[in-house]
Amino acid sequence: MSASITWRTVLRRIENMDLESKIRMIRRYPKRRLAIILGVLLFIVFLFTRGTSSGSSFTKQQQCSAEKLKIWEREIEEFDIGLNNQSVEFVGNGYFGVDSLGQLRIQEKNRVLDVETNFYPGLKVDIDGSQPVEVTKMTDFKNGLYKVIRCFSMDGECACVTSQLYAHRIRPNYFVQIIQISNPTKSTVRLNLSRLSSNWWAHSKVGELSVNQRQVGGASYAIVCTDPPGKVIVSQKREESFRFTCSIVSKPTSEEASRDAIRLFQSGKDGKTLDSEHFEGWSKMHLSGFSVSNSKAPNTINGDRINATKYILLSSLRAPTMEYGATLETVKSLETLARKSELCYTGHSNLLFPSRLWQDWDTPTKLIELVNTWILTFQKRGCTNLLSTGAIGVSQAFTQSLTASSYHDSHLEVALDAHDLHREMSFYGVPVYSNMGVVGTIRVDIKLDKENRPYFMVSSSNQLFACDGGCLDSPVSLGKTPTQLPVKVTKPVTSLLYIAPSRRHLELLKNAIHVSEVGSAPAHEEEVIEMHRSGEATGGMTTFWVFVFVAVVAFHLVVAKIVWNEYRKGDMTPYNPYLRNRYSSLRPH
Repeated sequence: MSASITWRTVLRRIENMDLESKIRMIRRYPKRRLAIILGVLLFIVFLFTRGTSSGSSFTKQQQCSAEKLKIWEREIEEFDIGLNNQSVEFVGNGYFGVDSLGQLRIQEKNRVLDVETNFYPGLKVDIDGSQPVEVTKMTDFKNGLYKVIRCFSMDGECACVTSQLYAHRIRPNYFVQIIQISNPTKSTVRLNLSRLSSNWWAHSKVGELSVNQRQVGGASYAIVCTDPPGKVIVSQKREESFRFTCSIVSKPTSEEASRDAIRLFQSGKDGKTLDSEHFEGWSKMHLSGFSVSNSKAPNTINGDRINATKYILLSSLRAPTMEYGATLETVKSLETLARKSELCYTGHSNLLFPSRLWQDWDTPTKLIELVNTWILTFQKRGCTNLLSTGAIGVSQAFTQSLTASSYHDSHLEVALDAHDLHREMSFYGVPVYSNMGVVGTIRVDIKLDKENRPYFMVSSSNQLFACDGGCLDSPVSLGKTPTQLPVKVTKPVTSLLYIAPSRRHLELLKNAIHVSEVGSAPAHEEEVIEMHRSGEATGGMTTFWVFVFVAVVAFHLVVAKIVWNEYRKGDMTPYNPYLRNRYSSLRPH
């Protein structure tokens, strides 16, 4: 009952409100303040309308593509997949590669795939019709895949054509392309699948198979590929998948090359086996790795460029210890040689940016130059023996180079600069050796406490031992449960972390490290941490946004004051309705 009376009272006051007096009051209000308040209101309305209409600014085919990419949302956020400008238009296994132009590349004398062949093994996809097509390029850095997704709208629904390519990691003679067409619409999808021809190669027929041959350097190359189907029609509410394979062989004579290419092509028809073997090979190459927290600060490197660069390196080198046909003797000899990696990796951390080690790869020439730079750096930094195992050794050397980790007389040292540890990072899978071989692998997480002071969390697959900077404290035992160790700085500068297979080794090492001062690593300034977090030392509250915040608050305070004054003067002259009626009869009409 009281609520209804209050509501009727409010309505009566609104009906009896004198608009003329309100207009006069607004005119008496300072014009500069009114202009500021009006400007802020218009700005807020602009931001609101822009935010609400942003969803409708995407075209239908862009919405189709975005919906398709939701499958890999987590991988994209963790930089395990690169999209468009962050993708790498290259697949390879060290024996051959296919660049951004679709051209087959091989190696002749150098360790990189720098020889052009003018052969194009991949199929070109052309979609019939005048409808706009949204093209998304993506590289799966973990599984060694390159995909091109073409989405378009028909009958108000989404249809997509996905082309997936890879160079087989275990069986280096195979190139595989899988084309999937998804057509949930009520119309028919028509497309054309074709392969670019080259006059540099001799073409012949052996039965139903097409054989392409060419002499490159001192070797004869033969390639047998699945013939392109040409026109493809996918009916409404259907999905179709097509698989295309090429076998690529080099031999001293053309007859040997042709014979082996045909044999491999005929034996490579089990698609599930080829796919699973390829993914297994890439998982082995990622047994060691590195990650770092994302930063918005200028001149910093993030996971997208790190993972893309690692993918380029692994795709450009062979992996002789895990390739099909490798003998046990060969594998053992290479792994024994890789353990003789004293002083790998010497030098500072390669997280320095900008640097020639982190240049762009948007052309085949730049990509080859990038690989050359990294290989040369590894060789000059003591990692030549580790490179003998090919891509697997490069994966480990890459991790060690980012963390300034190196081997010295049966122990591993982590020589990062304590002043650079203002971002959380981690690395894993780096082995620790003894005279008998690999004793265990380690995982090191670098974190920041509440005072922005760095510290280590260290664990290992088997029992190892560790000590911090200067190795003055007693060694601690490591296991699968992470152990916290402080980051200490010394004078003169020494490594921040030492890990060995035995406690005795570190106790002896302590007597060989001579320092005059030891102390905890200093805490990083809040401005530095905030620069990584938001891109600005002030935490993102720029002068402009401070002004907007103050203006909005001031506007609401003024409006609240006006409403409050109106409420209090509801029964006072000249706003009292009874007095207003009395005075209105005296006014001339």
